[in-house]
Amino acid sequence: MQYKLQKDGLYYLNSDKWQKVGGWIQVVARTRLSDKRGGYGVLLEWKNYDGIKLREVIYARDLNGDHARHIRDMLIDTGYPLIPAQPSWSRLLQYLLEQMTNANPAIVVNRTGWHGKVFSTSNWTIGTETEPHYFVGQLSSEPIISEQGKLIDWQQNIGELCRGNPLAIFSIGTALAAPLLARTGMENGAFHFVGSSSVGKTTLLQLAGSVYGGKGFVRSWISTSNGLAAVSSEHNDMLLPLDEIGMARPEDIDTAIYQIMNGAGKLRANASGDLAKTSHWRTLVLSSGEVWITELLQQLGKQLRAGQQIRVVEIPIFGAHGTFDNLHGRPNSQNFVDELKGSCLRYHGTVIRTWIGLMTEVDDGLDTYLTKEVSRLTSLWVNEKMASQVQRVVRRFALVAVGLCLANRNYILPWTEDESINAVHSVLIAWLNNRGHSRNSEEYLLLKTLGKNLAIWQRTIIPIDKSSNKQVAGYSWLLNDEEVWLISKDVFLKKLNLSTHYMREVQILLQHKLLISNELSRGTYRKKVNTDFKRFFALRPNEVRKQLTELERVKDEN
Repeated sequence: MQYKLQKDGLYYLNSDKWQKVGGWIQVVARTRLSDKRGGYGVLLEWKNYDGIKLREVIYARDLNGDHARHIRDMLIDTGYPLIPAQPSWSRLLQYLLEQMTNANPAIVVNRTGWHGKVFSTSNWTIGTETEPHYFVGQLSSEPIISEQGKLIDWQQNIGELCRGNPLAIFSIGTALAAPLLARTGMENGAFHFVGSSSVGKTTLLQLAGSVYGGKGFVRSWISTSNGLAAVSSEHNDMLLPLDEIGMARPEDIDTAIYQIMNGAGKLRANASGDLAKTSHWRTLVLSSGEVWITELLQQLGKQLRAGQQIRVVEIPIFGAHGTFDNLHGRPNSQNFVDELKGSCLRYHGTVIRTWIGLMTEVDDGLDTYLTKEVSRLTSLWVNEKMASQVQRVVRRFALVAVGLCLANRNYILPWTEDESINAVHSVLIAWLNNRGHSRNSEEYLLLKTLGKNLAIWQRTIIPIDKSSNKQVAGYSWLLNDEEVWLISKDVFLKKLNLSTHYMREVQILLQHKLLISNELSRGTYRKKVNTDFKRFFALRPNEVRKQLTELERVKDEN
């Protein structure tokens, strides 16, 4: 068949006469996945009855298969003026298949975020590669990114009101830092704001969400763990704001934390029994609630594990007026919050587009610059007393600060770089003060537990050269003029809540010189008492007291 596309529609030649098939429609590109091994189709563009131009990626498997009628239904539903005559659809289908063969090639992507040097969303794609990139499914789902107003409107009505408000600046910085994870190779993470009702926690999430879109960009914790995994996938390389953690079921929170932070959905089998494709994502979460995650997990009889504490950083709300310090002349905090919320509804989505545009423009050397600046700021904020887990969190804070400074320097944000750095650092200090120590979580818990048991053991410890009819916890012994307590192995494990597989925890105590051992594979000390050799845990009580005192001093300094 011969076809011609005119302004008013598509025609085909029938017995030397041109007959209309339908409205204006064209194949923009022949699409496929980046590996060029699957996902073949066409990027289709058409006009509806109102002259609105629409576009969608249509898979070749649907054009050639039994589902072709679904494509027809979709076109008609969006207002494409298909001529009602019976042959019209078959002729249009033939046209699309022919055009697919001759169209220029392009890459199709099915998730937001970075694809090489290109950043894609369902609304727009920024960046250049050897081939253009197009997002599949624009019409099949509600776009989470939306744009309203101009950048200057956001800067004047939202950005200016963030001045003097560290938590607001930090929230904006978290939104900017999410697309930087891929550029720096850093892990997923979350910042969880905790405070009483009506202090402005949700407003912080809406401020951060305004970088990307309107009210719908902020999601809720109220979902199953599978639902939260699906939401995380939609926010790949973007911020994921989750409001009101206290409304969700604790068991869903426990599972979701690991799923979201690990960046992968559950392993599942497909209909044939083979392993189904698993979704993956990179994201920073900004969360809010009136309860600490520790409290939620206690309802399940669980403790917040060290890995969770590092990936989900809990920050207490602070400010002279709830969340905010500077109300910029507004009569009260409620008036200020209401104005901010209204502005977020009217002006949003322009910052992220400008931000991604900046990153693609300065792509050469950007990754090196980000890594260098994160390391520089981290080195300023850490000290020799901070354990590795704390330093990992400090790096995440530094990434937020670096993103803010880069946006300040390029006139995206209307405040200074110094204010950005000071704001992030003040939030970091609030986290450290709330944490109460700068050690690894496992070390801290072990040290505190040892401290609680020192007084108990001291009452039942006897010198090693004396005997007693009473049951004792162990023996005191001088080794190189230092007092050492030989605590019965069973007593030690029970009081520290350690299982028979205890070496991980005991190794920590050995590394910090709280224990000594002459059986390193067991972590124990074999010593002859009376006439028999027995195994103990050899504790250095004075070193425990010294490190507990140091712990309190560091807490006071923070």
